[in-house]
Amino acid sequence: MPARIERERYFKELSYVELSALFGGPQKPSTFAKWAEVAPKRAIGLVAPFVFTHRKAQASPKPWPNDTTTGDFRVSELARAALAPLVEAARQVDARCVVFRSAESFSPSAANRAQLGTFFNELATAEAIGCQRVWLPGGLWEVRTALKLANELGVTLGFDPMVRAPEEPAEIHFDLEAESLYFRIDNAGRSGTIRNERMEDLAMLVEHYEDLQITVAFASPDRWADARNLKKLLAESSSSSVDDDDD
Repeated sequence: MPARIERERYFKELSYVELSALFGGPQKPSTFAKWAEVAPKRAIGLVAPFVFTHRKAQASPKPWPNDTTTGDFRVSELARAALAPLVEAARQVDARCVVFRSAESFSPSAANRAQLGTFFNELATAEAIGCQRVWLPGGLWEVRTALKLANELGVTLGFDPMVRAPEEPAEIHFDLEAESLYFRIDNAGRSGTIRNERMEDLAMLVEHYEDLQITVAFASPDRWADARNLKKLLAESSSSSVDDDDD
C-alpha cells in the first residue's frame, strides 16, 4: 500500500492489494474490520505470519511467538497457533489469497520440498485457509522447478517475471502450465517507475495468459504509479484489440 494514498481512492483505481499486516505479528480484529469496510470482496491478499516461513523474528512491536521450531514451513505448535488468526483475518476481509513468502535461505533441497508438502497438506490446507494459497519461493529456486512443485501441492506459484538473464526474452515465461499465477514485481535495486519497455513486456505476459487467473502485485519503489501504468497499458491494448476486430 503506497504512503499517503487513502484506501477509498486506492480501490477506485486498483483492484488488488497485498497486505503484510499479519506478517510481523498479531493484529487487533479492528485492523481488518477497517479494511473490510472499504475493500471490495477478494481484493486483498494477506501475507502469512513469519512463523510459518522465516526462522528469524521480523521487526514488529509485538512479534508472533517464535522459537527454534518455527519457520521454514515446519509444522510446529507455534505455527499451529498462528493459523487460526490468519484464517479469521482472511475470512473477515474476504481475501483473494494468502501469500506464503519463503525466506531467501529456504533452498530447493529434497528435505525442504518434503517440508513444503507436509506444510500445505497437513497444516495450511486448502480447506483450512479457505481461499487461494500462493507460494513465493526465494533464493535459488528456478521458476519451472518451483512451478512443478506448486502444481503438485495444489498451490499458486508467485514469482517476479521481470527477473531474468539479460539474454533471455520476456517470452521465456510464455509456456508455463498452471491454473493460476501470481506476479510480484520488486524491481529490486532500481529507483523510480519501471521503464516503459519493461512494463510493455509485463503487459504482454499478462495478456498471453488471458485464460488464467493472474494476480499482479507491485512491491517496487514507485508501486502506485507502476500499477496504474500497467492498468493503462492493458486497457489501451484491449481497446486496440476491439478496434481491430471492428475493422
